[in-house]
Amino acid sequence: MVGCIPLPLCNPDEERTIRLERRHLLYLKQRRQEDGLHYILSESYRDRDCWKHRDLLDLGTNPEDFIEYPGGNSFYVSEDLQEALENKGVESSGDALEKLLIPFLDPEIRRVVEMFERPGKDQGPWKTKTNDELLDHQNTLHPFDKRRLHYLRCGRVDIGNLDGRAWKFLNVLLEKSRDEIESTMVTMERQLPPHEIRPYLYTALQLQTYFIHNPVRNTPAGLDPERVDHYFVEDLCRLNIDETFLKGVERGETDSLHAYLVRYLILYFDNDFDRGTIWDEYIRDFISKHRFRRPPDRKGMSMSEKEACKCLGITPEEWKNMDRHALTRRYRRLAKETHPDRGGDGEAFVRVKDAYECLLVRKT
Repeated sequence: MVGCIPLPLCNPDEERTIRLERRHLLYLKQRRQEDGLHYILSESYRDRDCWKHRDLLDLGTNPEDFIEYPGGNSFYVSEDLQEALENKGVESSGDALEKLLIPFLDPEIRRVVEMFERPGKDQGPWKTKTNDELLDHQNTLHPFDKRRLHYLRCGRVDIGNLDGRAWKFLNVLLEKSRDEIESTMVTMERQLPPHEIRPYLYTALQLQTYFIHNPVRNTPAGLDPERVDHYFVEDLCRLNIDETFLKGVERGETDSLHAYLVRYLILYFDNDFDRGTIWDEYIRDFISKHRFRRPPDRKGMSMSEKEACKCLGITPEEWKNMDRHALTRRYRRLAKETHPDRGGDGEAFVRVKDAYECLLVRKT
């Protein structure tokens, strides 16, 4: 039997959003109940100047119960589900609901269907927008959402300025309620390995701004952990009273942390920075920032290929067979060995970097 469920627990295995009307969206999320994880069919809708959401139907622990298999590789959504939606005042096509329930199909039928569906290729209404129009829409997104999605997309702590241009990967958040955005983010966050949880939250809250003069501000594992923890809690509480972040969300008591943010508090203190990656992140930051950039008339900048290969401990033949990634790995290993902070020789480190730059620029 299909019934209505109130508030969500954003923890979906897989979430897809299907545009049914210009200003109405259906999406699927999960809530943990006593008998397991229930799938909740919800709706984002436009109310004046903001997006809101409402829960429509509880599909139980297995949405496949609402899929009918008439034979072969065909399927359709049960009439009971469509009638239940109509009783809620939601007009939807069977095709739209079928797409929403594809993750719950019989595996063999799903494989056949997805060969033709090619999910994720359709950019919806944003495909025809100009860059300026797209930028106007993306400027309505909260900075916290942009930074979260950028880290999930690119895996970088130093994200730079996201407001100066339109980014296609941000389109997935446009015209969605706060609840749907959180459901989308949780789906993506499930792909993060444990050691990336804290760097992700550090970046999402832009905590590096508190360490602006610290050379390892983009390597949070190397910072004072008590200060990082303090700023994390402080900014999470600040976000909790940010009306632009929780726009369209009905709230009761504001003295407690909202459920959308409670999960981050749990994730943060249930994980830790991976101290074993501190040096790797430090080296990556040096490379990206060109911390050892020098004037072009330095001796190392005119280093020959043969001399550069010798400096990196490889033969010219080995270098020719290397791709850029292999060359970079070789450089990072030697940089760790020769860096003064690791007990190495400063001049040797500079020569290793000169050799790396000399060979890298020729790897086109």
